Amino acid sequence: MSPFLPAVWMALPVVLGGLAHVAVIRLDLLPSLARIPLDGGLTFRGRPLFGPNKTLRGLLVMITATALGSLVLAHLGSVGLAAVEPQIRWPLGWGACLGLGYLLGELPNSFLKRQLDVPPGGEALGRGRLFFSFLDQADSLVGVVLVARCITPLPCPVMAWLLVLGLVIHPLVGLLMIQLGLKRRLG
Repeated sequence: MSPFLPAVWMALPVVLGGLAHVAVIRLDLLPSLARIPLDGGLTFRGRPLFGPNKTLRGLLVMITATALGSLVLAHLGSVGLAAVEPQIRWPLGWGACLGLGYLLGELPNSFLKRQLDVPPGGEALGRGRLFFSFLDQADSLVGVVLVARCITPLPCPVMAWLLVLGLVIHPLVGLLMIQLGLKRRLG
């Protein structure tokens, strides 16, 4: 079997989770949770750990929506896709882990940008611009792949396809967010 199909099947719940998160932001649902930063207001060197855009709302929505997306896909039938067996056997847990991986993958990038005085939602200037532009697209993907890899053995071609799919889909969702006025720039 081609590694492309299992990669798509693994990426879909995360994409659904991301789209649900876009909808929650756009509709300003759960606004009280959007005011609770994941870093709890802690600072390092006088700067926030992650900043105000990493919130409890984002964490809960990504985990919940990705878990529900995984459950829906499991019920659509994925017999024969051995690389996503946890999604078939434990769809809610699998999806929750992927949603958590997505968010955890973003935190080191956010931390680094806060320490370098890149404003939340802003972009790095100068020589770091290209690096952070790529990192903004890849950080969450790496988190998803690492978490998935901790749960189940993933063949290298499946992981490669996941990264390729993510590097294509992530900017498309970013463009949607720009069109909806939720972001000023891609990343």
